[in-house]
Amino acid sequence: MKQKFPIFILITVSLILLAVITPSYLHNKSHEISNNQLVASHIHGLIAGNIERPIGITSGLSSDEFLIQALEREEKTNEKEMENMMSSFLTAVKNQFGYESVFVISENSKRFYTSNGIAKIVNPQVDPYDNWYPILLDTADNINVETYRDQQFDYRWSIFVTGKIRNTEGKIEGVCGIALPMDDWQKMLLSVEKEYKVKINLIDSQGLVQVDTDYNNIQNAYISDALSDSTNAHGFTHTEKGRNGFRMTRYLTSLKWFLVIQGSNVIEAEFEGTLIIILINIFLITSLILLLLEHKKKLRHDFIKSSLPEDELTGLPNRNYIKEAYGELGVFNTTRYKTLAVFDIDHFKTVNEGRNGDEIILGIVELAKKALDEKGIMFRYSGDEFVLFIEMDLAETEERFKTFCKEAKENFDVTISAGLVKVDLSVSIKTNYYRAVQACYARKEAGGNGVGIR
Repeated sequence: MKQKFPIFILITVSLILLAVITPSYLHNKSHEISNNQLVASHIHGLIAGNIERPIGITSGLSSDEFLIQALEREEKTNEKEMENMMSSFLTAVKNQFGYESVFVISENSKRFYTSNGIAKIVNPQVDPYDNWYPILLDTADNINVETYRDQQFDYRWSIFVTGKIRNTEGKIEGVCGIALPMDDWQKMLLSVEKEYKVKINLIDSQGLVQVDTDYNNIQNAYISDALSDSTNAHGFTHTEKGRNGFRMTRYLTSLKWFLVIQGSNVIEAEFEGTLIIILINIFLITSLILLLLEHKKKLRHDFIKSSLPEDELTGLPNRNYIKEAYGELGVFNTTRYKTLAVFDIDHFKTVNEGRNGDEIILGIVELAKKALDEKGIMFRYSGDEFVLFIEMDLAETEERFKTFCKEAKENFDVTISAGLVKVDLSVSIKTNYYRAVQACYARKEAGGNGVGIR
């Protein structure tokens, strides 16, 4: 008992100090959370103010009678006359609202009209960057906001606000939109980050970063933890991150993205109290360790951390795994893979709105694993899109995927569109991937529910 007496004294003193310090500390903590909420609300207002205007303008353009009638008469109008008419119209819009990039795409001719004339003919089969267009048409929403590279401005990152142009009968005549340069958003957000010492991100429903002040993170980094914050459009959730950090999350209905604000809780006014609490915790832990050692007990801590980027829902490696496993150049470092496959679920957004999307994803993954038969590796690339490196040749893979598509329909009442290519080791993984994507979208344009080969 004489040996234990100093330990009991130490614990008693520590508890007394905690009783004195904790109320003051908690008061400061409550004040800081309130301050964080004010900062977050200011940032939310800034972002909403900069996106609501282009959304409103795009919505107005999509229902503009002149634009609808012009697209309806396009087949009967001389191409040059149509180009001049659309160029004048878009120049007027550009000058009136001050946006550098305003465009219209005709669903009939696939012409990409800008204020400078016809920029190109949209064709996903020729240019993989055009894959966004059929994906957009496949969505249920009339107004969409997405991050892409702008081909008209040296493939710079831009936020595209697009709207479907429908005639009086509801038929889609084309798409109109405004491209907001990411540079402008980065300058705006960087000044706010420096002022309030926070990190600001916009992420999609998969946690993939869409807006960041660091180009390296755009559509390359995930903040998946923020999706578990149970947030909504009415206010911010406040989540403690580690010992001193915090994260605030809010859903933005107009963007269908999440605003994530991260920062540190350490402020000068509470530094001394925090330091004392840390020291008290050290005393308590030391005391407990001495008591445990006195009774000859062991403490064991297992720290298990996966070294590979992994998708939380399916347990599959994600798109970042490819970069880590195959290097910055992204080339195959083995000859074992003979086929590259890309598949996704047709009209998944509509399916997900009426059913349990996660259960369907997990079920489809199991069917795909059965088709793969442990002869390769499968990645969850994004959302309902999956990429497979397969050790079987193209013919055998095609037969297995046909069975896979049939089983998906029978078991889950969904259809699958898949694209297969023979692996070309002389080019990058990305090039092989884009060839498979083209085959997949060719299948989609033919009605989906099947396998395309390129």
